[in-house]
Amino acid sequence: MTLNFNDGIYAQDVLNAFVATLAPLRAFSRDLSGATAAVGNAVYVPRIDAVTATTFNQSYTGTGGTVNTITVSLDKHRIQTIDLTDVQQLNSSAAKIENFARQQGQALAKIVLQDIWSVITTTNFGAAVVTTAASNWSKTQVRALRKQLSQSNVDLSQVSLVLDTETHDALLGDSTINQAYAYGGAEAIREGRIPRLMGFNVYESNVIPLNSISLTAFACHPDAIAVAMRNINTVVPDGVYQGLETLTDRASGISMGYRRYYDGGTGKVYASVECLFGYAAGLTPGLKIATVP
Repeated sequence: MTLNFNDGIYAQDVLNAFVATLAPLRAFSRDLSGATAAVGNAVYVPRIDAVTATTFNQSYTGTGGTVNTITVSLDKHRIQTIDLTDVQQLNSSAAKIENFARQQGQALAKIVLQDIWSVITTTNFGAAVVTTAASNWSKTQVRALRKQLSQSNVDLSQVSLVLDTETHDALLGDSTINQAYAYGGAEAIREGRIPRLMGFNVYESNVIPLNSISLTAFACHPDAIAVAMRNINTVVPDGVYQGLETLTDRASGISMGYRRYYDGGTGKVYASVECLFGYAAGLTPGLKIATVP
């Protein structure tokens, strides 16, 4: 091990990249407790369905909603590992080590997102609302998704829009979006970023899976998909790991594990980052799908 390899700093760099890449996860219902758990444990996420109001009849015991739960199994355990030989460590600068950390965090986050988004199918959420080539996208398609959510009685104050890179690029080409005077902000033309559009929080992603339906974008309410994440329950024999960290982002609750050990047989140090999580379809009217033909 060289002096450049500081486990605490390295793991924090991984976490920062992990959380940044998982930004679209904010669009969904989450139970991201810092408690430890084992693979296969279940988390029960509560939800309230069919909320209605009625006339007061001298009693406060009536009910106007049904409390149900979504069972989320912690059956996804994803890991990303790098290895460095003794010679590589001796020749590595601190900057190179930090680059490994960012790449690890991004790689782990991408596979987590792809896993979660695999649940977005027409079987779970109904037929596509928009079916058009990515190059055709403009505010018209965004309006169509918003309209369908509204007609499904979805609370539009919490909705998000997730787009693949081609679709997002087409929206940037819409003159009413990229012109600062019309949009109300210069983010689109100056930074290539659309933070808000027609009530949606907007996220661009290059890891949206096709899911056998040519998925290109989706609009959603947080209750559409339930996501649970826990720190891994680790049994650590004495002296096995040179570094062992469990890290949680205070703002989002997103957590991950980090461990490092040296293998004398290979002459390599291994640094691994991992995430234990699960997901399930939630309130299915709360997500609308867009595909390409």
